[in-house]
Amino acid sequence: MVAGIMPVIAFVLVVDRDEVGVLATVGTALPLVALAVTAAAPPTVDPRWFAAVLAADVAGIALIRGDVPTIGVSALFVLPAIWSGYAFGFRGASLTAVVAIGLLWVGAPGEWAVVDAEDTARLVSLPLVIAAVSGTSSVLARRGKARQQLLLGQAALLHTRLAEVTAREEAVRAVLDSVDFDVLAFDPEGRTTVDNAGRGGAALLDLAARGGSTDLDTLVQRTVDGTELDGELVSVRREDGSVRTYTVSTRLLPDAAGAEGGAGGVLVARDVTAERAALQAREDLVASVSHELRTPTTAVLGSVELAREVEGLPPAAERMLDVASRNAERLVELVGGILQAAREDRVDLVPAPFDLLDVVGAAVEAAEPAARVAGVELRTTPTEAPVRVVADAFRIRQVVDNLVSNAVKYNRDGGWVEIGAHAVGDRVWLIVRDDGIGIADGDQDHLFERFFRAESVRRTGVHGTGLGLAISRQIARRHGGDLVVTSALGEGTTVTMTIPAAPPATTTTGARA
Repeated sequence: MVAGIMPVIAFVLVVDRDEVGVLATVGTALPLVALAVTAAAPPTVDPRWFAAVLAADVAGIALIRGDVPTIGVSALFVLPAIWSGYAFGFRGASLTAVVAIGLLWVGAPGEWAVVDAEDTARLVSLPLVIAAVSGTSSVLARRGKARQQLLLGQAALLHTRLAEVTAREEAVRAVLDSVDFDVLAFDPEGRTTVDNAGRGGAALLDLAARGGSTDLDTLVQRTVDGTELDGELVSVRREDGSVRTYTVSTRLLPDAAGAEGGAGGVLVARDVTAERAALQAREDLVASVSHELRTPTTAVLGSVELAREVEGLPPAAERMLDVASRNAERLVELVGGILQAAREDRVDLVPAPFDLLDVVGAAVEAAEPAARVAGVELRTTPTEAPVRVVADAFRIRQVVDNLVSNAVKYNRDGGWVEIGAHAVGDRVWLIVRDDGIGIADGDQDHLFERFFRAESVRRTGVHGTGLGLAISRQIARRHGGDLVVTSALGEGTTVTMTIPAAPPATTTTGARA
């Protein structure tokens, strides 16, 4: 821009004179030629070649001053000083300022014949202006370049971060598209931000089309309002008449400040139609087979009892009948346990107020004969106040009977079993401790699996179904509580059941099956 302006100004200053000498003509032509060269130069030219253009401008001004030694022409040295400071930094600005000031002080031919006020400006004021302007332009240029470098660095960093975010988003999308369940993320207002409905899953589509209190929008809104869902079952009847069952879970996501739900939430829906059908088929099969086994087993027991009544049986026959009776009773116990485990979820609880100490006392009294035969002492923890609870007394008695029976069966001669119950706050505790054979650490993770029996138990030869603890914990959890086992091999076992003193709101009532 400076290279284009300077020839124009020089031409204006020279053209209005009566006579134009050779020096002024050549001086005006030099910037014009420099301008033409600058315009014709390709963008890839080394910027250092423009120093020649700058030198041509300075030389042009010096030639013009040879014919027109005025302060106006001398002021033209400011323009290359600005250009040099901007294009070549402090070094270029200093060099151009020194040359321009030197030319001003040397002066044009005959300029020193008369010294007037203009010479004061030429010798003092104008050099100061040239030095100030060239220095300022170099500083501004340096700041501009620094700002440009900063912007370029920020742009590069932004590009890197954008690439990372894009890669992360693509990875998340790949994961979402590869899982076998539907995922939907939403903002704090419940608007969908991310989902994988396009992967071929139908859960989100079915829930969105369902309508009612468990459609997709309602489930999201319930979560936004603060109610997180955990495995809620939702059945959807499609237009073709088929029914699909989904489990829906939702979670609120905290924002950067830690506010729950500040970043929205996520909903996960999984199709469990086939799983529930398989579970139902398994339960139906177990119940059917168990029912069919109970009838002939009962007949076998009856026949054994009738055979025992025959007079004059040889001792060997009586022993065989005893073996048959024991094994038939064991089979009846196993079938009964299987039937109870299969139907436990479908049996309603019948809560009513009672004293847990009464149930404990009855269970201890019932277990006393077996404990006496095994040489095990039964103890109860003294408690002065009643332990009131609102629960299904029949089911709680099942739990106590099972825990006391296990503690007696898996004990040693001379051992002891202690049973205690007490209330703490709004919860009731039942604790059964013994000093029996204990359970190995490796077996404790499997205690609540159906039909599982620990290695230490199997070595004793004591018969069992492996269903008692699983059923007991199931009963405790249906009451809103839990059952935990702590044990050490060779030292004994402690089983603790905790349930609310009052039934949870979700407990249903009905007739016991």
